[in-house]
Amino acid sequence: MDKNQAAIITFHILQHLLSILSSPNTPTHWIDRTRHSLLNQINHYIHHLEQCLADQGTRSQRRGPHNSHLRISRYFRHIRNFLQHNNYSACAWDHVRLQARDCFRHVDTLIQQMKSRAPLAVSSKPLSIH
Repeated sequence: MDKNQAAIITFHILQHLLSILSSPNTPTHWIDRTRHSLLNQINHYIHHLEQCLADQGTRSQRRGPHNSHLRISRYFRHIRNFLQHNNYSACAWDHVRLQARDCFRHVDTLIQQMKSRAPLAVSSKPLSIH
C-alpha cells in the first residue's frame, strides 16, 4: 500500500468514526468533555488529511481503492446497525468503544506507514479513545 492509499483509508476511517462518535445517542456515562476533545482531535486529523491529499493532487482520487472503501463502509454500517438493533444501549456502546479503539490502532499503524514511506506530514500524536 502506498502512502496515498494509506492516507485515503485513514481519511475514510476517521470520517466514519467521527460520524458514529458524534451521535446524540452516546451513553450518558461517557464524559462529555473527553468525548468532545476526542471529536475535535479526529476532526483535526480529517482536516489535516484533506489538506495533505489536496496538496498531493489526490483530491479527485479521495475514494481510494474501491474494495477498501467498500469494506470500510460495510464495517461501519454493521456498527450502526448493531447500535440501532440494540437500541443504543450502554452495553452496545461499550462494544462500539472497543471497536473504535481497534480502529484507532489501525489508523496509528497507517500513519506510521505513511511516515516511513514518504514525507507526508501527518501528526505523530497518537489517537485514542478513553
